[in-house]
Amino acid sequence: MKKLLLITAFSLASVGMAAAQTATPPTDGTVAATPPAGAATSTMTPAATATTTAADGTTTTTTATGTAAAGTTEAAGAAAVMPAIAPQDFVNSAASGGMFEVQSSELALERSQTPAVQEFARMMIADHSAANEELKAVAEGKGLTVPTEIAGPPAEHMSAVQAAEGEAFDQTYMQHQVQAHEETIMMFQAEAQNGSDPDLRAFAEKTLPTLNAHLQHAQGLATGN
Repeated sequence: MKKLLLITAFSLASVGMAAAQTATPPTDGTVAATPPAGAATSTMTPAATATTTAADGTTTTTTATGTAAAGTTEAAGAAAVMPAIAPQDFVNSAASGGMFEVQSSELALERSQTPAVQEFARMMIADHSAANEELKAVAEGKGLTVPTEIAGPPAEHMSAVQAAEGEAFDQTYMQHQVQAHEETIMMFQAEAQNGSDPDLRAFAEKTLPTLNAHLQHAQGLATGN
């Protein structure tokens, strides 16, 4: 009987020692953690940020975080379009921008010695002269006044181009062509999407592809590509 008790006690002690050894962490300082089955894992999606710059220099940044960012990028871009302005204000701004394009390009034909810049200037004169005439016809048909002098941001662009001479002229002319087209495109996009006058809205929508092509061309020349 005593022998049986000793054997049983020895067995229990052995089991206890084995359990203690199993629970003892490794001596090399490493810890291996295995998550339980079905445990939830957390994944963060980088934030999507869209920045837009208005004609007055104001910068707006829109950020979408988490998995919703991918689905809202397109909607955020649409929401970033500036609101349309009154018909007379659109005519004033569009006409001023068109006159800047023509007059600054006429100056480029006089001062630039670069064939590619001269070719671009001739295209600006032809395309914007035609657009200016179309805008004038639409505006006058509605009793709107068409300005005859450049005003606002286009006037500032014109002053900068007029002040440039020599080797600096080409770069100045192309930089202001890029900036002016970016401003004009934003305004025409707003008019095409939200304009209150259907004829001016149609004019803006029709002209946008040409403006975008001009911008691409101008960016290439401005960067030397």
